[in-house]
Amino acid sequence: MSAFPVMHLPDVNDALPVSRLTRVRSNAWIQAIRPHQWSKAVLVTTASFAALRFSALILLQLCAAVALACMAASGTYLLNDAIDAPVDRLHPVKRLRPIADGRISRSAAVAVAAVLLSLAPVLGLLVNRGAGFTLAIYVVLTVAYSTKLKQIPIVDIAIIAAGFVVRVLIGATATHTTVSVWFLMAVGAGSVMVAAGKRRGEVHELGGDAVAHRKALATYRDAVTSRLLAGSAGILFISLVTWASIGKGGPHLEEIWAAIVVLTATLAIARYMQIAIGGGASRPERLIRDRILQLTALATLTVFLLGSLVS
Repeated sequence: MSAFPVMHLPDVNDALPVSRLTRVRSNAWIQAIRPHQWSKAVLVTTASFAALRFSALILLQLCAAVALACMAASGTYLLNDAIDAPVDRLHPVKRLRPIADGRISRSAAVAVAAVLLSLAPVLGLLVNRGAGFTLAIYVVLTVAYSTKLKQIPIVDIAIIAAGFVVRVLIGATATHTTVSVWFLMAVGAGSVMVAAGKRRGEVHELGGDAVAHRKALATYRDAVTSRLLAGSAGILFISLVTWASIGKGGPHLEEIWAAIVVLTATLAIARYMQIAIGGGASRPERLIRDRILQLTALATLTVFLLGSLVS
């Protein structure tokens, strides 16, 4: 027998009072579903906003569509984090996520993700058939991205962009709003620009460990992401000009208002490019805190509304 007594360390959870343990677990789940990312669901409202279609019914449909898009997104985040947990533990920031640090088990995360991802399209059918269908497409895209496609260079960016476009279509189908092809082109190009900036930022942030975290990052050298950023910014600019002035289904603003909208939007694009080229766009959700982006975005929306009212 050993001369020393065997000591058993208490489980951290056993050391916590029941009320505090419940609060810790609840906070972990709230963190895991990433409510700070729900701001992306604003895209669901853009089709109605761009068409200036507002009524009590449309607002109700939009609220339902936004809530369901957030539900599907949270299911995707849980699934993605459960799959990536082993790799996330090596990341300087992602290692603090609830699934990566063990506060939530991978199996529990996958189970809740399955429920959320299944419910969103089904509940979408209660809004209308189109909303349910587009939510189902969104779920398929995001599950495919999380399980396989995010490891394939360029394809991963294409799927991210498609996800943003589908968010617009969720709102459009929920409210029976016609969407301009040029508006969707602008959303798609803007999404590619944001995704390329995110990949560039991740490479800069992780340095030599980038490939260990995600193999696809080996492709995103600065030369590649610079071309993606420049190309998508150019397409975004052309799409905005066409949509704002002559595009079918667009607002058909008068010349002066269309020019100012494009000018203020171009300033916002230029500011994002400045941040992305410097490698500071790895977490796009933080960019909404940038004062210049806030001011240029607000100016664009204000001028668009004024131009739409007088045109």
